[in-house]
Order: sequence, then structure tokens, then C-alpha cells
Amino acid sequence: MHQERVAVLNAVVGFGLEGYSHQVSRSLFNALSANCPVVKSVSPQEALSRINRAGLAKDYATMMAEYVHSGIMDRTVLEQVGQAIPAGYVFQPSMAAFSQQMSGRLSFLGLRIFQTRVSMLRLSLQLWDARSGEIVWEASGEATLSGEDVREFRIPFEHIAERLWQRILQDLQLGGE
Repeated sequence: MHQERVAVLNAVVGFGLEGYSHQVSRSLFNALSANCPVVKSVSPQEALSRINRAGLAKDYATMMAEYVHSGIMDRTVLEQVGQAIPAGYVFQPSMAAFSQQMSGRLSFLGLRIFQTRVSMLRLSLQLWDARSGEIVWEASGEATLSGEDVREFRIPFEHIAERLWQRILQDLQLGGE
């Protein structure tokens, strides 16, 4: 696999999380670029552009809609997508859950002095062979980050996602060993 291009497809996300789809895919691509230089990865933006340029937008959308319900990608469409990108393999990221909460720990006269921020993210990843339509590898992970601060800010989503992708990608044997 390390000699072939691997495309990152647009992420499948849970209900109510659709706005994070591009960030999930982009954070995976960033984690691949930073931690797996041996893999020639194709960004999700480039992959989607090439799919559209090849006239496969409807077929791709149908395949992904069916994937959400069945967990299976149509082999024929997947092969066409792989040829259009071109990539021998595709990563299909998914996000099942994401939440951020803040709670005050110490308050004085109604003013919160210390706050605890807790962010939870659950991601999964499948690697598909674009030629055979087989799932080559899959993994999932969950991360919970918390911190105390006196300022009003949230932990950036991409920071949490890239850290979790790094952990998930450690399970993938990228060196062809």
C-alpha cells in the first residue's frame, strides 16, 4: 500500500453532526500527512473534485447513501472512483459522536472562577481496496480531553480529531511489514 495513492473520502457523520463532515476528513488527511509520510495521500477536497470532474457525483452520492444504511460500498462505483482519483485505496472516516461541555467548579457571587471543559469524540476508519471492493482494515477510537481554565474558549475540534486519528493510525501497519 505504501507505493500507491490513498484517497481520503468525505466523512460519514452521525445525525446532527453533519457540519463536521469536512473537518473530520480534513483532520484525517492532516494526521496522515504529518504521521505517515510513506503514504501518498489524496486530500478529501482533491478526491471529491476528481470524482465530480469524472461525472461520478450521482453514483458516488448513491453509493455513500447506501453505505450509511448497509456499511457496504458498491464495488463497481468504488472502482470507478478509484480510477478517477486515481487511488488504489480509499479511507472512509466516520464520526459517531462529538460533545463539548463546560462546568463551573468555583464561583464567587455568581462569577465562575474555574471551569472544567470536557470534549469527547468518537471516530472510526475503514480502508477499502478500490479495485476489489474489500475492506482491508478498520479501527475506531474515542478520546476525552478535559482541562481547566479561567478563559471562555473551547478546545478546537481539529486538535482533538488529529490527536485521535494519530492514535487510530498507529494500529495500521503502514510500512508493509
